[in-house]
Amino acid sequence: MFDSNILLFSALLSALIAQISKVPISYWRNRVWDCTAVFQSGGMPSSHTALMVGLTAACLFEYGWNNPYFAISFVLTLIVMYDAAGVRRQAGHHAVILNKLTTTLQSLDRTIDSKPNVSTNPLKEVLGHNPIEVAGGILAGLITAIILAK
Repeated sequence: MFDSNILLFSALLSALIAQISKVPISYWRNRVWDCTAVFQSGGMPSSHTALMVGLTAACLFEYGWNNPYFAISFVLTLIVMYDAAGVRRQAGHHAVILNKLTTTLQSLDRTIDSKPNVSTNPLKEVLGHNPIEVAGGILAGLITAIILAK
């Protein structure tokens, strides 16, 4: 099935491997098995990065350096990695601060009035990746594409 589109297979398998590997990596860090890590964004390794590197590396192996497919996927991969380690990571930091602010406002609100005026839904705090997690995604994507290229 995927033999006809090795680029898609490499990208999807890279992301799947990255997501599944979050469970043993989470155990290694926290000494607790957390199978829900498979369904979470953020953490080690970056599955977004793995997906894009798997695609880009497969493009390279299939078509070579001088192909527009490789150039397009390479540029998009850089954007995704920058977004994962930059913009999305900063959004996660903002969420931490906003959640603390919301909690403070909620406690002040309760002392003044019994009906809360501030949202009780916390923002998701783990949105982006640190550079090591992005590097883990690069490694997962490269290894997957290399194995599939043989």
